[in-house]
Amino acid sequence: MTGLEELTRCIKKLSADAVNTLLDMVKILLASQNTIGIPDCPYCSGTKAIRYGHKCGKQRFLCKQCGRTFVTTTHTIMSQSHFSEAVWQEVISDTVQGNAIDYSAKKLGINHRTVFDMRHKVLLALQELPETEHILLDGVSELDETFVLECYKGKTLPEAVGRKARKHGAKAQKRGISNEYVCICTGIQRKGDAYAATANRAKPDAEELAGLFAGHIAQGTLVLCDGLKSYNSLPAATGCTVKDCHDLTEEEKGFFHLNTVNGFHSFIKRRYDFYRGVATKYLNRYNALFAATYNNAAILVEQLCHALLNVGSADHYHSSRDVRKLRLLAV
Repeated sequence: MTGLEELTRCIKKLSADAVNTLLDMVKILLASQNTIGIPDCPYCSGTKAIRYGHKCGKQRFLCKQCGRTFVTTTHTIMSQSHFSEAVWQEVISDTVQGNAIDYSAKKLGINHRTVFDMRHKVLLALQELPETEHILLDGVSELDETFVLECYKGKTLPEAVGRKARKHGAKAQKRGISNEYVCICTGIQRKGDAYAATANRAKPDAEELAGLFAGHIAQGTLVLCDGLKSYNSLPAATGCTVKDCHDLTEEEKGFFHLNTVNGFHSFIKRRYDFYRGVATKYLNRYNALFAATYNNAAILVEQLCHALLNVGSADHYHSSRDVRKLRLLAV
């Protein structure tokens, strides 16, 4: 006797009320199975979506609350993309791990320019994530600057620059910190988050530092710096306390130091040198990457894949035009 025949024999022994109860249970079970894998509506966050056919080979859904339709890639970084989730996971992983674009292109069998656009879409989305955009340094934090040469990588050098194009590894024409250098202002909380942003060439002034760190330093934070007078603008802008680590007594040197932020600078320089420079106009995108990946690369891959590849209320889609136009740095 088959399983179906045995089930039928058992059902026949049930009373009418028991059969009706069994039918109700089956309807509930079928309804729950039908909703498995249906995401919440990315437009209204409604939970009453149903399957609604297919569009371009992707499952389409209809939200019963707002009446809008969406597919499995709506509001994700994969929207309007022909590549699978597995390919995007590899691009995200290579971006976080600091692998070269050519390495990703060869591994995935994709054109260099395509991988470039995919990487920068990841970087644009990374800048918008709350964990990156709203970094708040607290407790004891160290602030300092590091400098990289201006770079026009991938572009013909404009005549207005007034110099010849440099080869990889070449040095600046002028000695010391000059306008040939772009300043990366960095901050890191001890045993906490890191922050990096660029707004200027050479040394930053008080107004630039206040603008960069406003909203990124919690009130009451003890800020350790190297004695640059521009940092004295931060207490009024953020409510922090600034301590100069330039001239310390022997007793103070054990606690008041900039070793943590200097380690962050070394990490930035290693990545920057491995990339053989980063076009200056894209530098803030990479600053967000440097800050997010410092001591956090393994966890960040999983976080980014979950945030960028799943349907949600936040729209992480950017077009190739956005890559070339959106939030470029002009210094």
